[in-house]
Amino acid sequence: MAEVLSLAPEPLSMNSTNQEILKKLAGVVTIVPSQLVDALLALHEKLDGKGIKWIVNGDLGECLRAVDVHPDCIEILISKEDTAKFFQEVQEFKPQPINLKMETLSRKAILDGKEFPVYIRSLYFEFNLNGVKVKVHGNFQFKVGNWEWGEIFDFKPEIVNIVGKEIAVTPLPIRYELYQCLGWNDRKEKVKQVLKRTPYPKIRQF
Repeated sequence: MAEVLSLAPEPLSMNSTNQEILKKLAGVVTIVPSQLVDALLALHEKLDGKGIKWIVNGDLGECLRAVDVHPDCIEILISKEDTAKFFQEVQEFKPQPINLKMETLSRKAILDGKEFPVYIRSLYFEFNLNGVKVKVHGNFQFKVGNWEWGEIFDFKPEIVNIVGKEIAVTPLPIRYELYQCLGWNDRKEKVKQVLKRTPYPKIRQF
């Protein structure tokens, strides 16, 4: 179980000494924006004990596993059955209505040297929590080009411990396989650097 060791509101100033420190720490710790951590903990408190299974996906899920990425929102994966329950629990944040949404990603897949559009679809809604956008995807699926839609994402999550709160995240091997299939080698290599270390490194925020 990965663990966030400390939380602080301000990042390191980028003088030469701190730049050197960050170079030495690269690949060992990750800097998680405090605003995202605060929003994630608020969401956990809101949903705790409600019997709703939700998983942090996307850049934040990777960042919480010490991958060198820079998340700007919270992305949640959830089952079709729990989508309505989740939606009802966050009504105070005035979420957009649930709708079946298909979206074309800004980055294309690269297969055998050729580019193909990448699509996602889900039962989708979003809302704002303490200044952070939260995107919720029920029955999440991928599709490349004119291929058939892939299976609904369904897997056993990994757990990250943030100040005593257990947060489910998408397992890094699944993210690695996804990037490999899409030909996103830069993202695959970032995940690979973490997967090469066993056990996973602990996570720290400055």
